[in-house]
Amino acid sequence: MAETIPPRATMKGSSKAAGIAGAVLVLASLFVGAYYPAQKAVLWILAGTGAACLLGFVIAERRLLARAPASRAARHGANAVAITLALLGILVILNVLAIRHNAKWDLTAEKLYTLSDQTVKVLRNLDRDVTVTAFFADAGEGRARLKQLLDNYTDETSHLEVTFVDPDKNPALAKQYGIRAYGTTVFASGDQTFRITEQTEQAVTNALVRVSREGRKTVYFLAGHGEHGLEDTQRSGYATAKKALVDQGFAVKDLLLLREAEVPADCDVLVIAGPTKPLMEQEVEAVRKYLDGGGRVLALLDPQTDPALGPVLDAWGVRLRDDVVIDTMSRLFGGSYTTPIITEYPAHEITEGFQIATFLPLARSLDKAEKLPDGVSYAPLARTSAQAWGETDLGNAKASFDPQADHRGPLTLAALFSREVAQKDGDENSGGGQLLVVGDSDFADNTYFNFSGNGDLFQNLVSYLSKEEDLIAIRPKDAKPSPLVLNPSQAATLFYASVVVAPLALVLAGLGIWWKRKNL
Repeated sequence: MAETIPPRATMKGSSKAAGIAGAVLVLASLFVGAYYPAQKAVLWILAGTGAACLLGFVIAERRLLARAPASRAARHGANAVAITLALLGILVILNVLAIRHNAKWDLTAEKLYTLSDQTVKVLRNLDRDVTVTAFFADAGEGRARLKQLLDNYTDETSHLEVTFVDPDKNPALAKQYGIRAYGTTVFASGDQTFRITEQTEQAVTNALVRVSREGRKTVYFLAGHGEHGLEDTQRSGYATAKKALVDQGFAVKDLLLLREAEVPADCDVLVIAGPTKPLMEQEVEAVRKYLDGGGRVLALLDPQTDPALGPVLDAWGVRLRDDVVIDTMSRLFGGSYTTPIITEYPAHEITEGFQIATFLPLARSLDKAEKLPDGVSYAPLARTSAQAWGETDLGNAKASFDPQADHRGPLTLAALFSREVAQKDGDENSGGGQLLVVGDSDFADNTYFNFSGNGDLFQNLVSYLSKEEDLIAIRPKDAKPSPLVLNPSQAATLFYASVVVAPLALVLAGLGIWWKRKNL
């Protein structure tokens, strides 16, 4: 005989189903309203149907609901609701704090998602609005990477306005900007614009520097005496150094003093990059006059050369030693003894926070005169380790330290000599001359520029002399792969631990549990 289901039980089951369906439909309407606000019809259908189902449940179960508050289950339920609401309140408060105080943690070994010191300096000193318009397809390659990068920039400054535009959906704007390829980003501020096609921190920071400055500082490189060529792309050329300075917003030019007769008035920094032939007397006089007028000179002077700059160096208290620096620590890094490693940077604005080693191939040491000329100050910038020495017997193939003739380290390889001069009305260059001397020029050539901190040091020197202090920092680096290299013993340990020990431990644990249950 079939069992008969009482009508009351059937009605009760239907009302519960209606209540569950109503709750689901109301939640679905909230989801549609949050993520698909344009679907008004669907939203109202879900909300109306859900409300009707909940109303039916309340009417059908009104007696049960009326008795519910006095029951033990209701009290436990109320406690559960209170705890749930308290937890939700805590989550809301944490969410509000997270929004107002944005904090991120970069756990990558190379800090790939952390802005460099230079970028942070540029952003914090940004005092004008910059619009950034990135032309990417909605699902274009590189769009997400650039957006994540620019989000880090906008966290540091409120002067950036970033817009992503799909050129296919907005062809008029793409035509206005002259966009011919996907992935082009245009930076604009006032009358200045600059565009890039890379999605790297270095490219973005350089673009900001270009558009946020009125005018460009000019760096002249002395030519005509065997110096490193700005257009030379061979190993000893300075094409890489020139590109780095241009990317930073500098105008870079050659200077033939025999033709010009004097250093141009628009020269912000004069670089003398490793001359192998002596300067003419009138050229030396032009450099001296420029310095005395408040000019700024970066002299990169190699050993075993005589550029005939003695009168200038003597007038500033510079003592160039006739030696070649030998550093036994270089062997630990795969270099030669004649490539000293610089890891000690005395406190100065140029090297503040600079903790990257630099390598100066075939360098000479320098020092200040026992008595500096009146008004001249001296600041060492880079020193070797105590294991280095200045070898004066340059004809000896097997160099060894001679305490009678050689100079024991630490040795100074770079130093700044500054002099205050009389201020002239309306002349910015009269504020104070500066002569920065480095006992090597090869560290900034195409071969060594991108090696360790060499390029950063060179750009810091130029940035300081040009009074672009916010550009003095460690430049952004592109992400590089970091493979895990294991020696044979480490590889064997990893193999046995993961392939043998771990599976065997699981098998033994399983057998132990089986044996224990079997003997209960």
